[in-house]
Amino acid sequence: MKNIIVLLSFILMQSFANHRVDVWKTITIAPSESININKVKAPVTLEIKNLSDEKITLVSELKIPSEILGKSEFKYKLPKKSTLKLENRNTVPVSIYLHYYSSQPIIVNNKELR
Repeated sequence: MKNIIVLLSFILMQSFANHRVDVWKTITIAPSESININKVKAPVTLEIKNLSDEKITLVSELKIPSEILGKSEFKYKLPKKSTLKLENRNTVPVSIYLHYYSSQPIIVNNKELR
């Protein structure tokens, strides 16, 4: 009986615990391509480092800068249900270092990023 109570309490703690998703990825964006961060299910803290010399254009309904300059960084907290698009309008590929953390995974180009 004691084992059952311990097991049930452990299961309840796991289901109500605040799980955090913390992901770091290096991504290359081909010329004239983009990365779409679909509507987020929970607030997301984003850190994007542009590792290239070229600028990256940001497209969003939010009031954010319109671009990330070469060799610079962008930090922002995306609110729930917001989207962000990173466009490479250059003729050469650009690389970014993406770090995000949230209580839910995010969907990037229709794939869950973990």
